[in-house]
Amino acid sequence: MTQPSFDLKTAFMPVFRSTEDEFWIGLGVIAALDALRISFSPAAGVLSWLVIAFFASTVFINRYRALGKPTALALAALAGATVIKIITGLFGMASRAYPEFVAFLENQGVNMDDPAAVQAAAYDPAIQQAYQERLTSDPEFAMAILHAGAWPSMWGFWLVLAAVGYWTARSTVRS
Repeated sequence: MTQPSFDLKTAFMPVFRSTEDEFWIGLGVIAALDALRISFSPAAGVLSWLVIAFFASTVFINRYRALGKPTALALAALAGATVIKIITGLFGMASRAYPEFVAFLENQGVNMDDPAAVQAAAYDPAIQQAYQERLTSDPEFAMAILHAGAWPSMWGFWLVLAAVGYWTARSTVRS
């Protein structure tokens, strides 16, 4: 069995060709950096995520270059993973916000046993404005909702990249 090769440049500079081992190790290193980013600050922001996305695309670009495939495929993988990241992040935040919104509606005097009253209250501009004020007046509450989407979005992003990566790593060189 051969030893895995790894040249760190293939994970961080988009001008090289990478082997299957370098591809997987590069993705693993970048995923670990993303997990550290989320661990220290779940609301790290778009700028730090763009750095992670750049390096993830670099690993894919280098693998596609080695396979003789169009490097633009890396953008397709990244776009798909980003869509899943957004969707899973929104689901995570909604799962955190929903019980709080139900409690808020109860505090506003809405009969939670009457579906029509709940629906009417949820679409009432005055109640929406009051809930918006609740979010802006309590930054800890807003951050709790934001943090609830951090890990699901990261997992969604990396699972899509791992699935595409499995196909990419196993691909053969074009003749």
